[in-house]
Amino acid sequence: MKVMWILDFLPPAFSRRLGLAPQASGSWAVSLLAALPKEGLGLVLCSFSPELSSPRREVIDGVSYLGLPAGDRSALEHALAEEKPDLVQLFGTENDHAAWVLETYDPERVLVYIQGLAGPCGEHMADGLPPRFLRRQPLKETLARRTGGLTVLAQKERLEARGEKERAVLAKARHILGRTDWDKAYCARYAPEAEYHHLPEIMRPVFYQGGWQRQNAQPHRLFVSQGNVPLKGLHRAIEALPALAQRWPDTQLYVAGWPPPDKGPLLRPLFHWLAEYPGYLDSLARRLGVHDRIHYTGVLSAEEMRGQFLLAETYLLCSSVENSPNSLGEAMLTGVPCAAAAVGGVPSMLSEGEGELFDPAAPGALAGAVAALWADPALAEEKAAAAQRRALAVHDPKAVAGTLLELYRRLCPGG
Repeated sequence: MKVMWILDFLPPAFSRRLGLAPQASGSWAVSLLAALPKEGLGLVLCSFSPELSSPRREVIDGVSYLGLPAGDRSALEHALAEEKPDLVQLFGTENDHAAWVLETYDPERVLVYIQGLAGPCGEHMADGLPPRFLRRQPLKETLARRTGGLTVLAQKERLEARGEKERAVLAKARHILGRTDWDKAYCARYAPEAEYHHLPEIMRPVFYQGGWQRQNAQPHRLFVSQGNVPLKGLHRAIEALPALAQRWPDTQLYVAGWPPPDKGPLLRPLFHWLAEYPGYLDSLARRLGVHDRIHYTGVLSAEEMRGQFLLAETYLLCSSVENSPNSLGEAMLTGVPCAAAAVGGVPSMLSEGEGELFDPAAPGALAGAVAALWADPALAEEKAAAAQRRALAVHDPKAVAGTLLELYRRLCPGG
């Protein structure tokens, strides 16, 4: 049985063999690869990368890696014709090569794996922000592109464009691999002919160690794992800080990522204008008087992320939409109490008996969810323990790998 994975990143082992810096993305695929048995399964990992100018091939620990230049359809067609896989597992739906695979190969032998859903992410990109963020600003858009950034409107439009490609891919799919009730319903709308298969994700190994204990956490410390993209809703967390700080004066918010650019009071307005969303976050925090309560950690490794979970009294997911956020799964495995926006697929991961769910658009709901955990520490720990038990079962590497292997056998000719 030969299975070819189609990826939009170079796996770390392949990057290192090619002398390239490993990418931070794709942990879900790397964890899945590590859990799968290599005997009896001929795996070929085919990756597109802008860092490659010609196809490259390596065999590492019994797995074949094939690197293709980004945007090279003919190289993909050649690889499929040469490898003749029994099954192609396509990671992601919004890239050009996703459509190429389904146009080139028999759709009955292609398993489309939902990563995120670009269309809904674009639709909700600016939720909770002032209307001015959706106005056309030609000068700012040009300057932002030239300095490596995007305005909120440009981010929204880019994802909405990918969403159109995504829906076209789903319309051709015959087998879809997803994780939540939300992505299942979305796929049923745009891929009514396809068969939906459920498969949880495997998290990064370090988080299965658990380890959160209240006595080692800092009281009233919140942790948000991503805040640079408006979709992740950091503005909502900042808006909730005054109410939380009024009741708990030692409230602090830690955010994984880099702080807004700041070159001092004189240049601050210019940088706030150009770095649109980070500038808005900084202005909002200063206006609400909570600027000194927000701490940015920089980019975190898996071990450093776990360290932030262990120090926090509460992990906060304040996104406008998510399918199955890895950060929530990792937080649940670690055992930290969780407050999460009840959007997209989140309710498929966390129930009210395992954490606090809230409507991110409802005034005061985020602060209320956090307050419910902080006001009753015993209940918070009880919910966190239930969440941890569920996460250990759902994200069990052996069980996930076994489910996928069984599906491979069912879909591959001859089993």
